[in-house]
Amino acid sequence: METSRGNRAPALLKSAQELFFHNGYAGTTIEQVSRRAGFSKRTVYLYFKNKDDLFLAVASQGLERLQVALEEVDVDGLEYEVAVESIMDRYIRFASESPEYFRFIFHDSTQAMIANASESVRERIAQQERACLRVPARVVEKAVAEGVVGPVDPQEAAIVFWGTVTGIILLSLGGSQTVLPDTRPDVIRRAVRVLYYGFKNLPGSAAPGEPEDS
Repeated sequence: METSRGNRAPALLKSAQELFFHNGYAGTTIEQVSRRAGFSKRTVYLYFKNKDDLFLAVASQGLERLQVALEEVDVDGLEYEVAVESIMDRYIRFASESPEYFRFIFHDSTQAMIANASESVRERIAQQERACLRVPARVVEKAVAEGVVGPVDPQEAAIVFWGTVTGIILLSLGGSQTVLPDTRPDVIRRAVRVLYYGFKNLPGSAAPGEPEDS
């Protein structure tokens, strides 16, 4: 994003973020972003390939926040259940405190957008997603190594947990009053515990009936 004209990307991203947050993807144009930032449309295209590229660059800022929060979890120093709870709490907090970013990342971003974006933005988002998934995957690796759960694929298990929690949060962000009440964190915790017990009772894992934390 550096050019001989100086780095104007931060100002463009700030303007884009404000407009995307307020107007959404469909209601925001490159011209609006350039005017708000005080530059010409041509300047925007010096830094961003198109609107999809700009939108995903904004979404990437949210992913960076989530990545930092998740990587603060001391996976190696915590018990399996405690680590899962800590990851879940940080994920819920991110969705609660940054709902626009959450929606951009997990609902509004599409495969078509990603294909239409620049290679640098695509690669940055891919790296951030892998880093985020690596945290719960490490917890599963630890649980498998300790014999707490059966021989599952850590990456696959992490995706199952991630997809379940994300789906519940998206239902809530969509305004569901009948499918999902306001007790979102409690619903998520119950869902994660159901998944946890399912993984724990897979063949090769600890025997069912062992004492569990409440």
